[in-house]
This record gives sequence, structure tokens and C-alpha cells, in this order.
Amino acid sequence: MQSLTIDAGLFISTFARDLPFNDEYPYSEYLDLKSGDIFRICEDDEDAEIWEGMSAEENAALRQTVVDNPDGYLEIPGLEHGDHHEILREFLTSDWTDNENLKSWAEKAYFGSIGGWKEKVDDDSAVSAFHNFRDRKTTQMAEDFLRSHGVEPQWK
Repeated sequence: MQSLTIDAGLFISTFARDLPFNDEYPYSEYLDLKSGDIFRICEDDEDAEIWEGMSAEENAALRQTVVDNPDGYLEIPGLEHGDHHEILREFLTSDWTDNENLKSWAEKAYFGSIGGWKEKVDDDSAVSAFHNFRDRKTTQMAEDFLRSHGVEPQWK
């Protein structure tokens, strides 16, 4: 297994992005397996200048670098929208509170919308507990993903 120093916040936020909702334009994100750097390649080279501040030529060259050296880069997949809902469902069935009334209310408040759940549950402690659970869960998922590709993350 290869040990690699990676920016934890950047990698985890990239890994945990909600694909159907965060993709304003088609792109892929990669981890450089030598440097630990993370970068984005726009699917349409013309989008690169608008969204990434790089020329279409730079974007195309970066894409070609990845194509020419596929073992040097790992595509960071992001999570499907359903994965985010599964994390909330796992949270709701976990032991996140000793207050059975709050736990019951939080479970009943979920109707298939994470944002709607946050509004309906209307309890800062429940929402905060969910955010903490989600952050731990997505970090573990990111670490599992990296390890499954032979990378032992050294978070910075």
C-alpha cells in the first residue's frame, strides 16, 4: 500500500460531493498519486476557462496527461444522491441521542428530503449531530475508497 499525504478537507469534500446537485457542468476530479494534489478536468474544454480559470488548451493537455498515465492518477468519484440519504437513514437508526422523544421525532420528520428533514426536525442539536455523523461517515468512506485503490492516506 502506498502512503500519500493528501489535503483531508479538499479530498473529503470532493469525494462527498452530491453528484446530481453539485455538478453545474460535467467534470471529473483526480488525485495525483505522486504529489497528493487534487485537480479538476472539465468535460468540455471551453467550460474550463469559465469554471476553472484555465484555458481550453490547458484543460485538454491535463486530460491528455491523465489518459497517457492512467496509473498515475485516481479519479475521485463523488457520491450519488441516494448515498447521502442512506447516511441520514443510518444516522436516524444510530444511538445519536439518549432522548427517545427527540430520536422518535427526528425519525418521523424524514420524508425523503434531507433539507426538508432539517427544516421539519427544527432542532439544532439533531442537525448538528447529523452533520458530525455525516462527516465521520464520509471520511470513513473516503478512506475505504483510497485503501481499496492501494493508497493509505496521510491527512494534512
